[in-house]
This record gives sequence, C-alpha cells and structure tokens, in this order.
Amino acid sequence: GSITPTAASRIMSRNFVDYDTMKSIVKLHHDSGPLQILQMLSNCHKIQFPVRRHEKKTLNEAHKYVRYKLEGPASKVRVQSPEEKVFVMLQAAVGQHYFPDFSLRQEMSQMVDGASRSE
Repeated sequence: GSITPTAASRIMSRNFVDYDTMKSIVKLHHDSGPLQILQMLSNCHKIQFPVRRHEKKTLNEAHKYVRYKLEGPASKVRVQSPEEKVFVMLQAAVGQHYFPDFSLRQEMSQMVDGASRSE
C-alpha cells in the first residue's frame, strides 16, 4: 500500500501549523462563529506573548473598544494572561486600533501573521 497525506496534514505543511494548533482547529464545530475561532486562536501558544506590567493599562483600554469581551463583570475584567492579550489584540488588529507602544504593535503584527497561517 501507499501512504497518502490527509487534508489536515497538507494544510499543516503548507502553512507551517504545528500539531497542537491543528488539533484545536479540527476540534472546532463546523458552524463555529468568530468568537469561537478567536477563542481557539487565543489559546495557540505560538502567537502568545507575556503581558508586561507597562502594557496592562493600554490593553485594558483597548478591551473597552473590542466587540467580544473577556468573561466576567465589566468593572472587574483586566487583561492579565497571554491568552487574554491575544484575544484583545487580534480584535484590535481587525478594528485597526493603533497602539502607541512599538513593542505592542510589533507583537500584534506577529499575532496576526501567526493567526492567518492557522486558517
């Protein structure tokens, strides 16, 4: 017999998608909406960056303007984890939000690049 690659393995190879990310993509329901896709992408370790102390105010401010909110009471929600940072920054990128901090702009660009390969 011969060995033939699956559709998923061809996508992984062509787009440089790692195995764990591909497992998350495959687990998505066929009718997943933007929120579910955003949550899945936010959990991809390849596009996560640590939340630095000096970024928290900027990220929390950006969170006020994104469509999908982090879970919890609005007055208590704060961006604290790398997953939450990705969740807010990918939406900020779609909304063309400008971050004055160069490192945040650079990370946002890397997140978008990494997320676009995960399609």
